[in-house]
Amino acid sequence: MAPYGLTTWYDGEKAEVDIVFAHGLRGGRESTWMKDGVVWPKELLSKDIPKSRILSFGYDSGVVHSETAEVTQGSLSDDARQLCSLLDDARRQTSTTDRPIIVIGHSLGGLVLAQVVYGGNRAAEGDSIRSIAQHIKGMMFLGTPFFGSKIAGWGEIVRRIYSLVQKTDQNTLKNLRLDSEELKDLRLGFPDVVRKRNQTPSKVAVVFFFEKKMTYKVWVVKEEDASYPGVGEILPMQANHLDICKFDDAEDDGYKQVRTKVKQAMEATDVTEASTVRAVRCYGSMGKKYSNARIG
Repeated sequence: MAPYGLTTWYDGEKAEVDIVFAHGLRGGRESTWMKDGVVWPKELLSKDIPKSRILSFGYDSGVVHSETAEVTQGSLSDDARQLCSLLDDARRQTSTTDRPIIVIGHSLGGLVLAQVVYGGNRAAEGDSIRSIAQHIKGMMFLGTPFFGSKIAGWGEIVRRIYSLVQKTDQNTLKNLRLDSEELKDLRLGFPDVVRKRNQTPSKVAVVFFFEKKMTYKVWVVKEEDASYPGVGEILPMQANHLDICKFDDAEDDGYKQVRTKVKQAMEATDVTEASTVRAVRCYGSMGKKYSNARIG
């Protein structure tokens, strides 16, 4: 399986929602979500939410490579646009462009997903990123560093965790530092977009999960760096930064937390859509009544 691009892990009969996963720093399409051989989106979530299509987005999040030729100049906006282009194409080919979307991201993957909503809000009508952003109804962030990392920058953390001294994507490392311009724009713009959307029928349910355990004696992304008070629900998870996205059993507390929030986001979408339908029907009936009165 190719490490990059979009792949479908599960496509249920009469699927009602697209659930998209984006891995994090030094992650992989499957390894990020795998524990003891269990890739939980495919093997657990598909059973608990059978009326879904589950997809995984792979991109170059390595930032540390063994060969200079493999170093790519990463950009959150580039990754977000690529994801949306691929997802929009898949939805058009299957005539599912109106289907609601729920996204789940770990670490850097969460920033890519946040960039979709932020960038889509500014994109022109008809752009794939705008179309995808408008249909996102739920967002789950697992240890996502919206405020960067206060421990010597992400680059140093990568080196500490993986003990690698190799070629590095300096652009990605710069973007992940606390004061980077790209991260600053996203940090300020994303919550503003969500707040404005939540005052309209295009609401988006947001949940921020933060790690309660250190990773190799280092706090990678603490609560204050992983969330926006007043923008979404903020929940702790009893795991470190690497394990906050790994579950091997349906009874795992972390898995149950994520599953519950996905279902709640789906239910909220159903309520919104049902309310809209009821309103349209009610308005139509009233219009017909008044029209008949005028004619009579």
